[in-house]
Amino acid sequence: MTRSLSVFLLALLPASVAGQRVDAARWQSWSPTLRVSTNAPAATSLRRDYRLEGLVVGGLVFGAVGAWIGAEACHNQPQPIGAGSGQSCTGDAVVVGLAGAAVGSGIGYLLGRLTPKQSPAF
Repeated sequence: MTRSLSVFLLALLPASVAGQRVDAARWQSWSPTLRVSTNAPAATSLRRDYRLEGLVVGGLVFGAVGAWIGAEACHNQPQPIGAGSGQSCTGDAVVVGLAGAAVGSGIGYLLGRLTPKQSPAF
């Protein structure tokens, strides 16, 4: 099956290569053009909102809450019995804190995007 398919594809090769030939005279007179849109938005019509502020505040608040929840959940687990078998909760708090920061940043960004800034009246 594969041999017959390869022979068939090799038979089509000259026809496909001939289709790729382009007249060289057409490309000699070519020059690049630059189109400038007349419908560009003005600088004053840019939408102003609180998406950056929401991203930062949501990330900080939810990250701190997530780190606190991760640390408390780790401290409330039963400790293993034995001498010197202490457990560090830093890793758990960091992981839950980063997850909280990611979720909080997304929520803050979306809420900030929905809240327009008031333009100052001069």
